[in-house]
Amino acid sequence: MTRLLVNAAWPRGTAPDLAVIRAAGGDGVGLPDSPRLFDDPLLATDRVLAETDVAMAGPCVLALGLRHPATVVGGLGTLAERHGPRLVAVLARGESAVRNEALPVPSLRGYLAALDTVVAGLAERRHGMTLLGSASGPRTLTETASRVDGVLIDVGTAPDVVATAVARVREANPAAQAWLFLRVLASDDSAEREAAVAPLLGSCAARLVAAPDWYQVPGRLRAEVAEVAAAHDYLKHGTAAAGSGSGSRAAEFVADRFFALGDVTAVRARIGALAASGIDGVVLSGAVGGVVERLGATVGAVRAGLAVLAGLKGKQQV
Repeated sequence: MTRLLVNAAWPRGTAPDLAVIRAAGGDGVGLPDSPRLFDDPLLATDRVLAETDVAMAGPCVLALGLRHPATVVGGLGTLAERHGPRLVAVLARGESAVRNEALPVPSLRGYLAALDTVVAGLAERRHGMTLLGSASGPRTLTETASRVDGVLIDVGTAPDVVATAVARVREANPAAQAWLFLRVLASDDSAEREAAVAPLLGSCAARLVAAPDWYQVPGRLRAEVAEVAAAHDYLKHGTAAAGSGSGSRAAEFVADRFFALGDVTAVRARIGALAASGIDGVVLSGAVGGVVERLGATVGAVRAGLAVLAGLKGKQQV
């Protein structure tokens, strides 16, 4: 069965509500790495895995732009020794986290060097843990797939873009797991759907600006998409006050590319189209506005969509 984790991007001071996640049908929890907003994800991971029997938990994503590789090796190695295969760790540059601290985003070369150091340092300390790297752009997908157990693919919810990204991961490393990071809300209320995108829309627009051809952004919208990206306040990232420029045609385009929104039927269909690419796991963004309140319906719709993948596997085995 495809694993489904929920990234617990709730405000500091509010512990991840594992009961809600598990009741909704989630397999576990990811803990985000942003010191201004959340508790330390390594400490939080140890607490969750030690105090509950949740199937999987871990930092998602651990920002190598904020942390020295040696400290990452020490932290993950200790967690792996304590919790073994229940630990899943996702590493990335951490664009949002470093921007929150007014730091430059690491170059791809610098990030890959840090990733290599972490992988080498953990070689004898894995204890069955799952080590993923998060990636969005074509080169980052390829380079990441060749280094770790798999890739958390963060390219939105456009089926053709997701299919291309999954294929790139498989080409680089046929054994690599392909996970999807998804921004989803199952709701038939248009106001709830509009509120869902506000905390993240500008950061999603920034991804389109960085690689417009990869994301198939029409030329007529590129300048407007850049305006949506520029309006995002990273100090308020993940909150409704982040600023999104919602309501414009560019904002609608960004939302359609990066979010799966609609009633349960619509979400199920969108996830089913993505599952057809062949995926091993899903991480749902907890920063989507209203997702905690709608988690049961949202996870249920995603699970129903993922059943498409199970059906395809069943046909292949016949």
